Amino acid sequence: MTDQQEIINKLNEQELVIVCPSRSRAGNVKTLALIPDLVLIVNSNQNEQYKLSHPDVIVLSPPDHIKGITPTRTWILENFKNFFMVDDDVVKVSRNHACLDEEPAIYDPEMIKEVIYYSYYISKKIGAKIFGFPSTRNPLTYNSHTPFGFTGYFNNSHVGFLEGHNLLYSNEYGEAEDYYISCLNAYQNRYGFFDRRFTFQTKDNFVGEGGCCEYRTIEMMKENTLKLRKTFGECVYIKQKTTIKGYIHEGERTITIPF
Repeated sequence: MTDQQEIINKLNEQELVIVCPSRSRAGNVKTLALIPDLVLIVNSNQNEQYKLSHPDVIVLSPPDHIKGITPTRTWILENFKNFFMVDDDVVKVSRNHACLDEEPAIYDPEMIKEVIYYSYYISKKIGAKIFGFPSTRNPLTYNSHTPFGFTGYFNNSHVGFLEGHNLLYSNEYGEAEDYYISCLNAYQNRYGFFDRRFTFQTKDNFVGEGGCCEYRTIEMMKENTLKLRKTFGECVYIKQKTTIKGYIHEGERTITIPF
């Protein structure tokens, strides 16, 4: 057994592991300011660079033949039991349900961990195998009558899995793999758990240095949207502008689970 496998086995003894796939951002993992004890998952050729930049953080690497974000996420699914996967560019967590006299932004690591663990515990109690938070950044889209949800799109930027989920990403997708697994979960497990009261906000998803920005293109997004539509049918469709969100990246899609 390798030293890395021993580390993974030890981590799996914890109730929940927080993992963070990262690429070409050694020394610039923004999420560490909010979740200092996460586990970084990086390409083997960047492993030493990350360890030097983040000496207090566990850094693990998939085998050399695993390249790209989707195969990396698949490796995470196959190696960790109960885990929360978060992007490396999260800059704050927002309360969508904040009162007028309450600060909506959360930066305190203990409070953020409490938000994550709360959703994990609820998911465990109701038998859900996947949990997450909404992608919306505008509190106007929050409906106080539906603080929780059970079907929809689980964004890879902030998603958790529970043992027994029986899910795998499709390596045919260089992006949109989270839309794929969201639809697959609806087919396989029927429901998950959303805590709509909180949003994990990332920065520079499409334009920042490193990460998926190194290879994600508009053409790839268009192709993957069509592929999702062919696989899962009419629950997948092109995202449209709204009065609240006036700008849409070309090729973006959305899903509506019909139950």
